[in-house]
Amino acid sequence: MKKNMGNKFLFNDGIIVRFISLFVIGAILFVAVWHLSYHFLPEGIMRGKTGSAIIVGSDAASTMFEEWSTIVMWNLGALFLIVLINFIRYLDRFPLGYITPLGMIALYAVFLGTNSFSIPMAEPLAPTLAVLGRGGPYEMTAYILVAVATYNQSRFALTNDSYHISPVPRLSLEQWVGIGLAIALILLAGWHEAAMIVAL
Repeated sequence: MKKNMGNKFLFNDGIIVRFISLFVIGAILFVAVWHLSYHFLPEGIMRGKTGSAIIVGSDAASTMFEEWSTIVMWNLGALFLIVLINFIRYLDRFPLGYITPLGMIALYAVFLGTNSFSIPMAEPLAPTLAVLGRGGPYEMTAYILVAVATYNQSRFALTNDSYHISPVPRLSLEQWVGIGLAIALILLAGWHEAAMIVAL
C-alpha cells in the first residue's frame, strides 16, 4: 500500500527526514507570523503577559551564569513539556507533541516582530537573516528536534469516542542522539542569549 504524505515525511522511520519535514513547516510558519506581527501588530503587545515574564520579571540577572541558568531552566522545561504532550497522539496517528513547538515558534515570531521581550531590543527586529545572531532560532530548532525524537512514545491514543493505552517502543540510539543534541542546543543557545542580555 502506498504511504500517504504524512507517513512518508512527518512519520518517517528516519529521524533526519522527520526533523527536516517539521523544520520546514516551522520555518514557513515562523517567517509568515514574523512578517505579519512586524507590520500589523503594535510594539510590545505581548510584553509581560507570558508566564515566564511574570515569574522571572523584566530585569537581567546580576551575573551571566545566573542569567544563563534561568534561560536554560525555562527551555529545558519546554523540552520536557513537548515530551509529555507527545505521550498523546490524535486518532492513533498524529503525535500532539508536534503541535507544541509550532505554537512556540509562532509565539517567538510575534515577540520578535513586536519587540515584546521582557528585556526589549532597541526596536522590533525586521524579518532578516539577522535573527540567526540570536539564540531563539536555535532554541526553536531544539524544540523541533526533541519532538521528532520522541514522536513514537505516545502512551495514549485519542479516538473519536475514547482513548486507549498503546505499547511504546524503546527509544533507538538515533532518538537518544536527537534528544542529546536538543539539550546541547539549549545549553549553547542559552549561553549566547545570556551574553547578549548582560551586554545590554
